[in-house]
Amino acid sequence: MNPREDIKADQHQSAASLNRRNFVGGLWHWAFLTLGVSLTQPTTVISAFVADLTGSTIWVGGLSTTLMVAGVLPQLFVARLIEPRPRKMPYLMIAIYLRVISWGVLAWSIYLFGGQDPMVLAGILVGMLVIFYVGGGLGNIPYTEIIGKIIPPNRRGAFFGGRGILAGPLSVGAAFAARYILAHVPYPNNYALLFGIAAVGLAISSIGFWVIREPILATTHKKPQSWPEFRQHLLSVSRELRPLITAQLLTGFSLMVLPFYVVYAREQLGAPADSVGWFLLAQVLGGSLSNLVWGRIVDTSGSRRMLFICAVISTMTPLVAVVLGSFSWLAMMPIFFFAGAVFNGRKVGFQSALLEVSPAAERSTYTGLNAVLTLPVAFLSLLAGLLLQYWSYSTLFLIASVFIGVGAVVIYRWSLEVGQPN
Repeated sequence: MNPREDIKADQHQSAASLNRRNFVGGLWHWAFLTLGVSLTQPTTVISAFVADLTGSTIWVGGLSTTLMVAGVLPQLFVARLIEPRPRKMPYLMIAIYLRVISWGVLAWSIYLFGGQDPMVLAGILVGMLVIFYVGGGLGNIPYTEIIGKIIPPNRRGAFFGGRGILAGPLSVGAAFAARYILAHVPYPNNYALLFGIAAVGLAISSIGFWVIREPILATTHKKPQSWPEFRQHLLSVSRELRPLITAQLLTGFSLMVLPFYVVYAREQLGAPADSVGWFLLAQVLGGSLSNLVWGRIVDTSGSRRMLFICAVISTMTPLVAVVLGSFSWLAMMPIFFFAGAVFNGRKVGFQSALLEVSPAAERSTYTGLNAVLTLPVAFLSLLAGLLLQYWSYSTLFLIASVFIGVGAVVIYRWSLEVGQPN
């Protein structure tokens, strides 16, 4: 082997080592992020806490809407500013620690106020959750950029699905811990403890990005576009994103009913207070076990085929909930399992699809615009909370299933487009 070949071999080995380091760092972050999220699932733990504080389905639906809006609105502004920057990591770290602080303050507030003034505590809860989800929105842009740069296209399915290998045991353990805490620690200190542990988990997750070495792309060294230029660019990008946006909006009706499965089980089926822990466990198991399947399908058959399968399962879940509603609350356990699988499936499939359609140099704009154009999904939970004042849960579940089914058809037709990956 001549010296030039030696240099090439060393460079290849160094690149492979860096790729492994980045891959592991990304998995580490997601594992401990999952730990925190599993302890404070918005569709189980937070929904149950809000219902306990206010006794209102409108509050449950309104909070879900508020959190989604808080996570989305900043993204286009962030995209315009961050896209020209050669390094995105500092912005991501700011977002992560903003979330850590908000969770910590919320835990302290719950412990401080206790059950003395539920509405004051509800106001603090909303404020801290908004900060938490704003942090998530700010972090989404640099996170997508960094993952797009460090994970090769042929490894993205393995990465998005493989996150479940490391996250699974932690999330299942977190679900068991949450169930124990909710059942054995007095209210509301049980929720304070959950949010406090979640803050620690998020802080540990940040170590993953301290390990990652972010590549610097020369094409990102440019000035931000003027707002008129940026608006014209957004119109062009929106046309490219149309099929993806349509699929997300229609299948987003699965997110509309997701917060109300737990409320339905408690109000209509007589589920006890500690059932929230069991529902959380079922949801976490569904999400963790399905991640491996979703990732495999993305790498072997494409993100669109994976999204179609996910949409079919999502269509059936509300229908099965209507049937199982005639039995005991324990019969709802499979609903939370499949709801967790669908929730994680949407993340794997739509993140992979977005990376497929977005050029590397414009990934921030595509990510931010995608978040804004799918914002109407945020209002579906609020709408559901209002409709439940007049409609039954069964009616709401049936209507959601119809819209999700139409979304499955859209995804199937999208997967058949000539010359497109499927």
